[in-house]
Amino acid sequence: MAKQILILSILSISSFLLVNCGDSSPVIESLDGYKITVKDFEAAYDTALDSISRLQNIEKKTLLEFIEKDIAEVPGQFQDLNYQLQKKNFYQTYRQMIMTKLVAEKKGYFSRPDVQEVLKQVEMQTIAQMYVSEQVEKKIQISDEQAKAECEKMRNSDKNIASLTIDKCLSFAKAQIKQVQTREQLPLVVERIKEEITIKRNDKFDLDAYLAPKRKAIEPNSSTPPVEQK
Repeated sequence: MAKQILILSILSISSFLLVNCGDSSPVIESLDGYKITVKDFEAAYDTALDSISRLQNIEKKTLLEFIEKDIAEVPGQFQDLNYQLQKKNFYQTYRQMIMTKLVAEKKGYFSRPDVQEVLKQVEMQTIAQMYVSEQVEKKIQISDEQAKAECEKMRNSDKNIASLTIDKCLSFAKAQIKQVQTREQLPLVVERIKEEITIKRNDKFDLDAYLAPKRKAIEPNSSTPPVEQK
């Protein structure tokens, strides 16, 4: 379900940016006058693969391998992605998203202030996640020696890995190392981003008081009811 929401979120952002001009590729079908072309769909599909690869910390090559396999052969945590990213399933989600967008446009939904605020928030969150992921990616370095050592370690501890070809084992090993390095680099990247920003606080504004909860926190397992702050 979480993967389903992720894919819908990625598609919702890209669908708001649809232009559909200067495209001479074959038309798949028209929805209320909007033409879905091969180029249009392929671009959306590739964008989804790139975004999910970055946000879920999965190598794009590995992601594509999982999609090409029968769902029964895919590890449980990737089965939802396998199903959703099958092109026939992705297309149905994509066309439904476009139809919903077209109807929303007709009804003036995008002009509502509350919708505009949500769109700004989602756009900011998506850009922040993708930028941080890209910066982390640049810091990751995996040598052949590291991959071989990790592969050997995994072969000794997991019989399923031991039965894989050396290339597959190295691929899994690199993915494992990448996850570890990502956890190490993430806080460093976030800290570097902060260092690039000049922060000037308003000393006349009491931020602590503004952010303070209206009710006192309750200690775990405490039966005392919360007391409102005045």
